[in-house]
Amino acid sequence: MVNILSDEAIVLRKSLSGDYDVSLTVYMKKYGKENIYIKNGQKLKSPFIYATEPFTWFKAVFIRRKEKFFIREIEKSVSLGIQIASDIPRFTTAYSITDLFNRYVIFPDEKIFVLVKKSLYYLTRTSSLDVFTANFIAKLVLLSGIFPELDRCVRCGSPVNRKNFKIISMQEGGVVCSRCSRQKPYYGYGVVSDLKKLRVVSFRDLDRIKLSSPSSTESFLRDYLERSF
Repeated sequence: MVNILSDEAIVLRKSLSGDYDVSLTVYMKKYGKENIYIKNGQKLKSPFIYATEPFTWFKAVFIRRKEKFFIREIEKSVSLGIQIASDIPRFTTAYSITDLFNRYVIFPDEKIFVLVKKSLYYLTRTSSLDVFTANFIAKLVLLSGIFPELDRCVRCGSPVNRKNFKIISMQEGGVVCSRCSRQKPYYGYGVVSDLKKLRVVSFRDLDRIKLSSPSSTESFLRDYLERSF
């Protein structure tokens, strides 16, 4: 059975197949992660060659045949790859977030699609790459429904602030107060403060916030994401 459908997609990875063909890994807004094969996609006369580079967003008409997707027509595309690849730290950041995405996102989710689309767009404009990476992971954790509890002790329910904070527990998913734990903290309260900022900040305001410890916050989020999945 053949279906004709319209959807948006973001190119995550491009592989050359043989002398002329192309294989893309994309994340589609409605259908999630898919592999798309483009016959003669390497040829300059291919109508799809301009929209097949990594970090490209495009809207297209697709043909779905036997659960496989093929591009019939590209209606609109925005390629951010040239801007991102022209700056090595920016390219490294883009590769890092798409690697995280490929590792942890399996199912279709329109909110996560929008997260990736916005992230790549604002990556070409941000001046704070360390804050940017931490923000992407924080938003991915938030949309996955596993964001840690930051305001109340996960053991007794008491409000937690800088004075009575003891640890942030990955296993229990949140902060623990000094009455409930004598464990030496591995991550300090600065990470909690940073997470509170990242929980609510918009992409537009990302360069306006200051994180007390962006590297520690990113490290916590990576570890937390790995343990949670």
